[in-house]
Amino acid sequence: MRWVHRYAIGGAAFAALPLPISTSAGLAALEVHMFNFIGGVYGESVGNLASLAAGGGLEVMGAGLKFVATRAVSFVPGPVGIVVRASIAAVVIETLGRAIIGHFERKHPGRLFSPAA
Repeated sequence: MRWVHRYAIGGAAFAALPLPISTSAGLAALEVHMFNFIGGVYGESVGNLASLAAGGGLEVMGAGLKFVATRAVSFVPGPVGIVVRASIAAVVIETLGRAIIGHFERKHPGRLFSPAA
């Protein structure tokens, strides 16, 4: 969970950057990396096809969330919009990380974390 929190903080910081481009692709790449990393913690290699499929789905989800964030920010005055975008990114990454951990916990019950030698 510690790594999920770190990814969520990184995603929030990235979403808060005033970039002239959409941050959806970068956040999707961060989420796919988190998926691969958590899989590695459980000793399971996430293949290229699974990563590609996850990335495509996360990109579509990111576009939808960007639409929601844009609508939400339109009701909020001033620089509070940056906080809204960062909060949405952090909550989504945290929720996704918990779901990924739940998936691997169900798949490998009782497996304890052991760092690579």
